[in-house]
Amino acid sequence: MQLNSYKILFSSLVVCLPFSTAAQTDNIYVTPTVGYSYSGSMNNESGEKVSVNNAANYNLAIETDLEPGRVGMFLSHQNTDTKNISGNTQFTYLHFQSSLRFQPTQQLESYFGASLGGTFVNASWSEKDVFFSGGLFGGLEYALSKNAKVILEGRWLANFVKSNTTVACTLPTGDETCKVAIDSELFSQFQTNLGVQFSF
Repeated sequence: MQLNSYKILFSSLVVCLPFSTAAQTDNIYVTPTVGYSYSGSMNNESGEKVSVNNAANYNLAIETDLEPGRVGMFLSHQNTDTKNISGNTQFTYLHFQSSLRFQPTQQLESYFGASLGGTFVNASWSEKDVFFSGGLFGGLEYALSKNAKVILEGRWLANFVKSNTTVACTLPTGDETCKVAIDSELFSQFQTNLGVQFSF
């Protein structure tokens, strides 16, 4: 499942490359960030909450200018686990994103945008390895120099899943099984990210 996810990820990047060249601009923005993800929860067959643990995330955005904002790609990875269920859980987001930008001062710039794409899931509790997902994001940029800025960002990421989806799982004892049902049609995560943006 993990190998197939990476193949899909690579293919998606190749397909989306024309979006960045279509803008016909000299400015390319590369933004690596690190942050923390706050996750929603699921219900087991007894109606009890099963929570995905909050954990660090690692991100990379590559954008170009498209007035009055920017367009580009967003990649995010989180490695975590789930309370009351054994096994590791990985979320990898690959989104096409677009944002509008505002500059209240010479050194400070703000932005707000939306993203759309897929979530590659590697988890013992899920039979699916790809979810359709979307998100909203906003943040502040503070200029350190002509080509470098500090970024503070918040993101809401929503995974679209069927509310009646049930999957088998194994409890931490290793000899008990359970069923997990997604709490609703949305499984949400919220990220707070900090990083540095480089422009070329």
